[in-house]
Amino acid sequence: MNRRKIDVVMSAILIVVGIVILTNNNLVEGGMETELGSMFVPRIIAVCIILCSGTIGIQSLLKIRKQEELSIVEYIDTTGFLGVGIYFSIFILYWLAVPHIGFIVATPFTIFSVAYLLGGRSWLPIGILSIVTPIVIYYGCSQYLRVFLPTWSLS
Repeated sequence: MNRRKIDVVMSAILIVVGIVILTNNNLVEGGMETELGSMFVPRIIAVCIILCSGTIGIQSLLKIRKQEELSIVEYIDTTGFLGVGIYFSIFILYWLAVPHIGFIVATPFTIFSVAYLLGGRSWLPIGILSIVTPIVIYYGCSQYLRVFLPTWSLS
């Protein structure tokens, strides 16, 4: 399966979704109202999605037009789905664990597991990333977005 074609199609879909988020004011009912409006954060995220998707889509489209040979990482092997099953298992376990052991405890294990399955072998950077990222997300959500993520509740 050709990853370049999938990249172009997914990029186009994500760009359309981003444009809908940017142009539609009726997507939020209630929500956290700030001085900037309740659609400020979704619109910032939509711009990031459009930029990232556009970058990936344009690179893949240029390679398709030049008819470059596919590299090994651009070919998707569809013969075995063991890796997909492992990813689903990790995320289902994460989904079940977060309400009980909390976001801060469950997320580092998930990030580390996924990084390992993706082929990461630099243990120190993966470990640091697995610990720092959930702390930054937890702090940012609670302090700036007023979204309180699950905490430890084994009682």
